Amino acid sequence: MVEQRDIDIIMNNPIDWERFRNKTVLVTGATGRLGMYLVEAVSKADIDWNLNVTIIALARNGKKLERVFGESLKLPNVHTLVQDITGPIRWDGAVHYIFHTAGAASPMDFTNEPVDTLWGHLQGTRNVLELAKEKKSEKVLYVSTVEIYGEWKREEGIREDDMGALHCDGARACYPEAKRMCETMLASYEAQYGIPYVGVRLCHTFGPGISLEDGRAFSEFLRNVIKGEDIVLQSDGSAVRTYTYVADAIGGMLLAFTKGREHYYNIANLDNLISIRDLAELIAGLDARGRVKVRYASQEGQKLQYLPFKLGIMNVDRIMGIGWHPQVGLEDAFRYTLESFQQRSGS
Repeated sequence: MVEQRDIDIIMNNPIDWERFRNKTVLVTGATGRLGMYLVEAVSKADIDWNLNVTIIALARNGKKLERVFGESLKLPNVHTLVQDITGPIRWDGAVHYIFHTAGAASPMDFTNEPVDTLWGHLQGTRNVLELAKEKKSEKVLYVSTVEIYGEWKREEGIREDDMGALHCDGARACYPEAKRMCETMLASYEAQYGIPYVGVRLCHTFGPGISLEDGRAFSEFLRNVIKGEDIVLQSDGSAVRTYTYVADAIGGMLLAFTKGREHYYNIANLDNLISIRDLAELIAGLDARGRVKVRYASQEGQKLQYLPFKLGIMNVDRIMGIGWHPQVGLEDAFRYTLESFQQRSGS
């Protein structure tokens, strides 16, 4: 499913691939939009530089693993582990590195299953760290979120050591509070058991492999274009966000993992800064038939639990300081994503 174009984008980063030589790498959430790219990128590096990497792709659904990776599963270095991350992770043999990408992260999850969202993150991360302790793993990479910073009212970009207020008395907090606790778990396991880790905090990362049914605004917009329906905004669309193409994000993650000396790195493409309203117009403009228009609906009809405050924009000096430079602009990023769905449907 991962296009060669996207693998090339990842490889066009100064990643220290030698760090993977003769290692066993476990990727949780391997069929998700981040996990599948990590599996394919490490596999490509293994082939190109004969690294002798063993890759374990962990996911809940065996059929989805086959559908996502196809012929890649026939490679002798790629193995699958079919289980839920909320159960103890069982693997015979070494696990040197763990890339922990699994976990619910959409408005649909927060609205319909806040308890499952909360415990999925907490239990899953604990099981990853227990495995790391058992296997004496050399490093864990954790995928966190801009939402851990809470409410941000200042104009300057959020740095990795900043922290804003976060109200914990609503079910919508199930996601950012779980992510905050998982970050505390990482620090605790390092302090008590000596498990090294690095975390990346992402903001609105997307690309082929996303779900069009998860309730995120850009997912809804893309689904509207595919169906030829108008995009209906549930607000005035003034909120501003940064959007990062998944291949750019993966390049940053691998750089942080192989070259980073800090615990956390913000990853966001600041060149792709746009309001929800302008994003809706941009995505509507990708409809080749010109059918899709943007219109507004009353907020009274809004049902999904979106973030109740405006997110701040992250400062990315730290990740750029170790060589990361995003390569994919907004229009190309959404066009690539839309094309991936159209190709799959044959339209």
